[in-house]
Amino acid sequence: MNDFRYKMAQFFSGRTGVDALGRTVTWIALILMLLTMITGSNIFYLIAMACLIYSVWRMLSKNYQKRYYENQKFLEKTAGIRRKFSSFPYKAKTFFSRTKANYEQRKVYAIFKCPSCKQKLRAPRGRGKIQVTCSKCHAQFIKRV
Repeated sequence: MNDFRYKMAQFFSGRTGVDALGRTVTWIALILMLLTMITGSNIFYLIAMACLIYSVWRMLSKNYQKRYYENQKFLEKTAGIRRKFSSFPYKAKTFFSRTKANYEQRKVYAIFKCPSCKQKLRAPRGRGKIQVTCSKCHAQFIKRV
């Protein structure tokens, strides 16, 4: 078993591995494969296989300088798109954690929005009608909690 690991380590030493361009081409191949399954089109299949072969070829290439240059060009071209979507995982995680926290707090607190600035506010339940002052815009209103 160790002999196999050694041979694999030798084979992969000096290879470029996965980079942003290779990862993107692999995702395109996956999407095209799904389109092939849906439509049954041979054109999508051939393009997907070409993308997959190109991606594997890039990963196994030993010409590190050329692959690095290609990846840098790709990163320059897609910088605006990546900036737009880079915060998506963080935003999704924040959304779900906030939703969970709000759900758990609903037993103890009444959560509502300020009528003027739409800031989310909370007040302890079971107090009847209370006068609430918004912490953001300092608007005062009466709310039943």
